[in-house]
Amino acid sequence: MSTPPATLDDLLRARAPENPDTRAITFLVDGETDDRTYTYGELDVQARRIAARLEASHAPGDRVLLIYPPSLEYVSAFFGALYAGVIPSRRTHRSSTARRRS
Repeated sequence: MSTPPATLDDLLRARAPENPDTRAITFLVDGETDDRTYTYGELDVQARRIAARLEASHAPGDRVLLIYPPSLEYVSAFFGALYAGVIPSRRTHRSSTARRRS
Protein backbone atom coordinates (compact mmCIF):
# COMPACT_ATOMS: atom_id res chain seq x y z
CA MET A 1 0.00 0.00 0.00
CA SER A 2 1.43 3.40 -0.96
CA THR A 3 1.32 6.39 1.34
CA PRO A 4 -1.00 9.23 0.37
CA PRO A 5 0.59 12.47 -0.86
CA ALA A 6 1.48 14.77 2.04
CA THR A 7 1.30 18.10 0.20
CA LEU A 8 -0.54 19.68 -2.72
CA ASP A 9 2.52 19.54 -4.95
CA ASP A 10 3.04 15.86 -4.02
CA LEU A 11 -0.57 15.24 -5.02
CA LEU A 12 -0.10 16.89 -8.42
CA ARG A 13 3.16 15.02 -8.99
CA ALA A 14 1.37 11.74 -8.23
CA ARG A 15 -1.75 12.45 -10.30
CA ALA A 16 0.00 13.82 -13.40
CA PRO A 17 1.57 10.53 -14.54
CA GLU A 18 -1.39 8.41 -13.38
CA ASN A 19 -4.11 10.59 -14.98
CA PRO A 20 -2.43 13.01 -17.41
CA ASP A 21 -5.59 13.57 -19.48
CA THR A 22 -8.01 13.99 -16.58
CA ARG A 23 -9.27 17.51 -15.93
CA ALA A 24 -7.51 18.97 -12.91
CA ILE A 25 -8.91 22.50 -12.88
CA THR A 26 -11.31 24.68 -14.83
CA PHE A 27 -11.29 28.47 -14.68
CA LEU A 28 -14.78 29.95 -14.69
CA VAL A 29 -14.89 33.38 -16.30
CA ASP A 30 -17.91 34.73 -14.46
CA GLY A 31 -18.25 32.05 -11.83
CA GLU A 32 -20.34 29.88 -14.13
CA THR A 33 -19.00 29.87 -17.69
CA ASP A 34 -16.06 27.58 -18.46
CA ASP A 35 -13.16 29.48 -19.94
CA ARG A 36 -10.14 27.18 -19.94
CA THR A 37 -9.22 23.84 -18.45
CA TYR A 38 -5.91 22.23 -17.50
CA THR A 39 -5.49 18.50 -17.21
CA TYR A 40 -3.17 17.09 -14.56
CA GLY A 41 -0.55 16.59 -17.25
CA GLU A 42 -0.82 20.16 -18.55
CA LEU A 43 -0.74 21.66 -15.07
CA ASP A 44 2.30 19.58 -14.16
CA VAL A 45 4.18 20.66 -17.31
CA GLN A 46 3.39 24.33 -16.72
CA ALA A 47 4.37 24.09 -13.04
CA ARG A 48 7.66 22.40 -13.90
CA ARG A 49 8.52 25.14 -16.43
CA ILE A 50 7.87 27.84 -13.86
CA ALA A 51 9.74 25.90 -11.17
CA ALA A 52 12.82 25.71 -13.40
CA ARG A 53 12.83 29.49 -13.79
CA LEU A 54 12.34 30.05 -10.08
CA GLU A 55 15.07 27.58 -9.12
CA ALA A 56 17.51 29.47 -11.34
CA SER A 57 16.95 32.72 -9.43
CA HIS A 58 15.73 31.79 -5.95
CA ALA A 59 16.90 29.58 -3.10
CA PRO A 60 14.54 27.11 -1.44
CA GLY A 61 12.58 28.89 1.25
CA ASP A 62 12.70 32.28 -0.49
CA ARG A 63 9.41 34.14 -0.77
CA VAL A 64 8.07 35.01 -4.21
CA LEU A 65 5.26 37.39 -5.02
CA LEU A 66 2.80 36.04 -7.59
CA ILE A 67 1.30 38.98 -9.47
CA TYR A 68 -1.39 37.35 -11.55
CA PRO A 69 -5.11 37.98 -11.84
CA PRO A 70 -7.30 35.02 -10.89
CA SER A 71 -6.53 32.58 -13.71
CA LEU A 72 -5.06 29.24 -14.67
CA GLU A 73 -1.73 31.02 -14.98
CA TYR A 74 -1.91 31.91 -11.28
CA VAL A 75 -2.57 28.26 -10.41
CA SER A 76 0.39 27.18 -12.57
CA ALA A 77 2.64 29.76 -10.90
CA PHE A 78 1.45 28.67 -7.45
CA PHE A 79 2.30 25.03 -8.16
CA GLY A 80 5.55 26.08 -9.84
CA ALA A 81 6.55 27.88 -6.66
CA LEU A 82 5.73 24.80 -4.59
CA TYR A 83 7.72 22.60 -6.98
CA ALA A 84 10.69 24.98 -6.67
CA GLY A 85 10.51 24.94 -2.88
CA VAL A 86 9.83 28.66 -2.60
CA ILE A 87 7.00 30.25 -0.65
CA PRO A 88 4.31 31.75 -2.89
CA SER A 89 2.55 34.90 -1.79
CA ARG A 90 -0.21 36.81 -3.52
CA ARG A 91 -0.49 40.55 -3.88
CA THR A 92 -3.37 42.05 -1.94
CA HIS A 93 -5.26 45.15 -2.93
CA ARG A 94 -4.69 47.82 -0.29
CA SER A 95 -7.63 49.89 -1.48
CA SER A 96 -10.10 47.04 -0.92
CA THR A 97 -8.57 46.31 2.49
CA ALA A 98 -8.81 49.98 3.47
CA ARG A 99 -12.44 50.16 2.40
CA ARG A 100 -13.38 47.13 4.49
CA ARG A 101 -11.84 48.69 7.58
CA SER A 102 -13.74 51.98 7.14
